[in-house]
Amino acid sequence: MSPAPEHARFEARIRIVFLLAVLVVAGMSVTAWTVVHDAHVAALRLASAHELLNGLARTRAETLQVELSTQGFRLTGDPARLAERDRAMLRREEVMTRVRELIADDPVQGARWADLKAVIDQRIALSRQIEMLRKTGGEAAASAFVATAPLKQTRERIDGLLGDMDDAQRRQLRQRTAAQLRTRDALVGAGVAVVILLCALLGATYVLIRQRLRNSEDHLRNVISRTPAIIAHVDARQRYVYVNARYLERFAPGRSDLTGLTVREVIGEARYAVVAPLIGRVLQGEPQDYDWEPFPGEWQFISYLPRFDERGQVTGYYVLGADITGRKRAEARIRQLNGELEQRVGELERVSRALRTLSAGNRAMLRATGEHDLLDSMCRELVDKGGYPMAAVWLSDAGGALVPTAQCGHPGGMDALIAASAAEAAPVIEALQAGDRIACFAQDCLPLPLDALEGGPVMACALRAGDQLIGVLAVRVPADGDGREDRSLIRESADDLAYGVTSLRTREQMYRLTQYDTLTGLPNQMLFGELLTAELEDSLRMARPFALLQMNIERLSEINDALGFGQGDDMLKEFGRRLGEVAPPGASIARLRGDEFALLLPASGRAAALAMAQRLRAVLSQPFALAELPIEVSTRIGIALYPDHGSTPHDLFRHMDIAVRHAKKRGVDCMVFDPDCYQGPSHRLNMAGELRRAIEAGDLRLHLQPKVDMRSGRVCGAEALVRWQHPQRGLIPPAEFIPLAEQTGLIQPLTEWVLERALQLNAGWEAVGRALPIAVNLSARSLRDEDLVDRIRQMLGHWTTRSGLLEIEITESALMEDAEFALGVLNGLRAEGLRLYIDDFGTGYSSLSYLLKLPVDCIKIDQSFVRAMTGSSESAVIVRSTVDLAHDLGRKVVAEGVETRQHWDALAALGCDVAQGYLIARPMPAEQFQDWVGGFRSPEPPDDDQGFAGV
Repeated sequence: MSPAPEHARFEARIRIVFLLAVLVVAGMSVTAWTVVHDAHVAALRLASAHELLNGLARTRAETLQVELSTQGFRLTGDPARLAERDRAMLRREEVMTRVRELIADDPVQGARWADLKAVIDQRIALSRQIEMLRKTGGEAAASAFVATAPLKQTRERIDGLLGDMDDAQRRQLRQRTAAQLRTRDALVGAGVAVVILLCALLGATYVLIRQRLRNSEDHLRNVISRTPAIIAHVDARQRYVYVNARYLERFAPGRSDLTGLTVREVIGEARYAVVAPLIGRVLQGEPQDYDWEPFPGEWQFISYLPRFDERGQVTGYYVLGADITGRKRAEARIRQLNGELEQRVGELERVSRALRTLSAGNRAMLRATGEHDLLDSMCRELVDKGGYPMAAVWLSDAGGALVPTAQCGHPGGMDALIAASAAEAAPVIEALQAGDRIACFAQDCLPLPLDALEGGPVMACALRAGDQLIGVLAVRVPADGDGREDRSLIRESADDLAYGVTSLRTREQMYRLTQYDTLTGLPNQMLFGELLTAELEDSLRMARPFALLQMNIERLSEINDALGFGQGDDMLKEFGRRLGEVAPPGASIARLRGDEFALLLPASGRAAALAMAQRLRAVLSQPFALAELPIEVSTRIGIALYPDHGSTPHDLFRHMDIAVRHAKKRGVDCMVFDPDCYQGPSHRLNMAGELRRAIEAGDLRLHLQPKVDMRSGRVCGAEALVRWQHPQRGLIPPAEFIPLAEQTGLIQPLTEWVLERALQLNAGWEAVGRALPIAVNLSARSLRDEDLVDRIRQMLGHWTTRSGLLEIEITESALMEDAEFALGVLNGLRAEGLRLYIDDFGTGYSSLSYLLKLPVDCIKIDQSFVRAMTGSSESAVIVRSTVDLAHDLGRKVVAEGVETRQHWDALAALGCDVAQGYLIARPMPAEQFQDWVGGFRSPEPPDDDQGFAGV
């Protein structure tokens, strides 16, 4: 049977089994999802049912409490009973609201709830009537009314309705539980069947693959055993893992297996001494090839190939060998024939000499690693292969003078050539420029510096790169030589040498372009990464720390815009020069990109890094002379430490850059990376995704914090504050997700949600005559949105609330990020009839002239000043000055952070218009706000009208 059809049938079987397994897994997945989903739905229904039953029980209990408190007041006249009754009513109202939400999809229960609500309202009216009669007519009048009022009938009606709702809910719960159990049993049975089928498929697959692998292993072992080559696998400890039959036959004929034995044990000390250096290099990852004679008269060609694991570490090597005894015998015979041929064809030596010389010169160019290596190799090949007594090369320096660079064959070496005056080489250059690129000088008329090549006539050939003379190749030729042949050979050698020098210089220039910054001459990011990698290896081996510093120049773009890119480049070069002066020996500096530089401090810890940062700031803070102007440039420095902040170049680069950004964000000159203050990108991405889904799914909650007019004591509005109702973490405050929203671009949909919710809320309040202004905060990013005004205009048109009910708060720092653009946006918002507030006033850097331009109605004093005003004279002066300034400008003042009665009295004495803070109320769910407004009582004025003594 041929292998191809068998292989095709095997693949067909595997595909069939795989498809069946996929179908089975899909069925299992569907079954599992169904079970989980049904369980989830059942759990939700169970929780809802229990919550409803609990709500009905609480409604019954609160109703009883209301009746007991009412009767207690009728009998005793104690006002505490009324307060107790009102609290019970409020709790019952909250429970009733929740019960209505839970039965929203049940019309029958909804009807019962409506009847219950009507009866409760009737009971509330009777309670209010009893309260009025007790207060006005005394206990007798109230008791007389109780005797005739339908208290018993309404009580029995409430008990009946609550009982009916309770019974109906319990019946529904029992029915749903029974249905869920039936469905679950069916799905579990199906899942068991699917699992059994999958196990059968997996067993069949295992049998097929195992059989196929066994056949493949037998076939491969048979092939390797019968091949005439020597094959072995050796691990990193030089112990055999596998050898084929041919290897056993040659090196261990008396053994059946070499597994676990060392190479030294098997091949013997003499042979091991030959191969040990090669084994050492192959275990370092370098393949090795060699010919050797392990047995007399028997030659082998051996290849060592390193074996790497998935991490790139050498775990051993493979040995591949072939018998080359026949080839070696042929080579020996060839060498013998060549010797005989050389003896008979000596007359052809000159021709072959030229070819050998040129070939050797070409090899020298191919193998040269540098310019001096090439020149030395070429001189050596001209002497060794060309048979010339002496050869030397002069290269032109920057001034055009010829400088001796390489030689071979001179008795005095390079010192004798260097001693000659290069300034007297003019005759050589003139002769080369006047002739055909090669000049011949007799021994008695050699000009300097060629007179150092004593002993015979000299041929000097120009080395040219295009039309430029880059050097001279000078060769002393034998007196009896063939001048024409030597001239041709030396000219070709000079051409090859000039080409090689030009190529190496071009390669060096390309290397510098890829490894160094062309502007400053410092290593670039690529070379700095290689230096960092090398330092990581050294530090890991020597168990020593090191530090990385990144310096970012601030306002470089402003310098380029104001003075031109040329001045900016001059500043970057001077910046790099100063870094080089400050950097200690052994440190590496680089320009990473743009305005970013880096410094690598070997064997340095936190203290050394901070000390270096201090020295850097002292040097870099000195003014830069640009366009004849002293320009001061600020620099932010970020520090990452090895091994505390990472063990790879990527981590250290990233953490160093994060430290710079944190320093800039916090307004400090230098910062060491702090892992505790940095949340990984994966966490931030997950949280951003969850926030996006929360906005789309409506998992956000609107809370309101009221504002109170300090003169009238009435609630005059509220500030809208968003909260995130996370399914696992609960209610998340805005400080945790607002910065994330601003960084990820989610602030726009988040702001739109708050605006829509505030307008929707006020539309409902306005319908019942209870509307109050709601203020919404805009971030700096939202303020830069060109479409912001249009979107707010569309929202106002959709909800049709009257003008003045939507207010906008913008922080002072957000206004100053782009003052002109912000002014245009504020004018657009004001044109739509929105009241505008400057939030957190006093924490930014706005000027009085700019403040006069802003179309704002109110200024909100930052709560940090308000909280500290009673204990800090400085804060008190700031608050007083802000109030006076705002009133002089025709603006009202809102004080945030009013937490104590002392704050209230002090602000009232200063003439503050509106107060907001915990003394009045904490932020509350929007649904509770109107109830809170109905029960709010303003703080009473102080007994002594002395105001705030600290002002």
